[in-house]
Amino acid sequence: MVTALIAVLAVNLVSPVFAAAESLDSLNEQESTITRQSNQISAEVQLALNDVNDKYDQVEKTKAKIAENEAKLAKAQKDIATTQQNIEKRKEIMAERLKEIQVNGGAERDWSVLLDAKNLQEFINRAYGMTLLQNAQKQKVIDLNTEKEKLENLKATAQKTTASLEDNKASLEAEATELDSKIANLKQQLADNQSTLQKIAQSKEVETARLAAEKAEKEKAAKEQAAAKQAAKEQEAAREQAAVKENAASEETTNTTVSKPTESNSNTDTGTSSSESNNETNNGGSTSGGKTMMMESTAYSYAEPGASYLTASGTDLRQNPQAVAVDPTVIPLGTVVEVQGYGVALALDTGGAIKGNIIDVHFPTVAQCNKWGRRQVQVTIRG
Repeated sequence: MVTALIAVLAVNLVSPVFAAAESLDSLNEQESTITRQSNQISAEVQLALNDVNDKYDQVEKTKAKIAENEAKLAKAQKDIATTQQNIEKRKEIMAERLKEIQVNGGAERDWSVLLDAKNLQEFINRAYGMTLLQNAQKQKVIDLNTEKEKLENLKATAQKTTASLEDNKASLEAEATELDSKIANLKQQLADNQSTLQKIAQSKEVETARLAAEKAEKEKAAKEQAAAKQAAKEQEAAREQAAVKENAASEETTNTTVSKPTESNSNTDTGTSSSESNNETNNGGSTSGGKTMMMESTAYSYAEPGASYLTASGTDLRQNPQAVAVDPTVIPLGTVVEVQGYGVALALDTGGAIKGNIIDVHFPTVAQCNKWGRRQVQVTIRG
């Protein structure tokens, strides 16, 4: 009875969230369901990490295109200014030419040049040369205006392209921010599931203790019942033996006193009680998003000989390869970090050699780890 009472009290104290009468089958079913949910969420986290890394890569490429287009725009503006200066100079030359003709009778001089020709062939040659010279001046102005028009079109195209790229950049950054929020929500769901699993584990331990106490109580009751039956049989045998002796004594002339043997049976039963306690260790501390630090980076892989595919936080690296190992006193487990040259990942693991400003990035293959080597990287804490 004492053991059963202890089990009931343990259920009420340790497991307030779950009903005390829940069976182990029910608790196991809940645990299995939540574990499946956690595995699905872990897979979604990995997909979100892949997406956010892809978005940030597209943002960087768009920035590069914007810079390239701005350089083209700057060159076009410079070429336009140069062409405009050449046009103005050419116009000034032509204006001076016209002014000279008006002041000094340039037209008469041109005619005199033609009339001074010694023969018809020389006259034709001089007329042709003067025509070529005049046409060349006109064509120069036309070419400069055409070039200026092309440059103006190039400038307009570059400006339009820059505006479009800026819009794409803003859209990609918005999508990346939305993915960051999605990752944060998934992390919270994982944390909630982990807390629920811990409570279910506590309830299972309490239910196991209750069932053990119930079994012990039934066994004790069965032993007591068997002992009572045995005692009744022995008492009946003793009464029969006493009656026989009493009948024999009544035949004698003297009175005798017959004493009944009494027997007592004692049974010592022991009950077992067990109490177990679970300690939860929560990695606390909040990290303000956007904090950046320089850290020394190494790489590891679950594919290495003797390595486990489970992280310190219980994550399966085969399903969630985008993970890093950190010193929890520097970067709390579960934090979203962006590692220069690696991308956005979750801090899911620890290591004996990971102390202070050291971060160990995970790769699916050993070859990738060897390629990464040891390097200094910039780490940005995203939340």
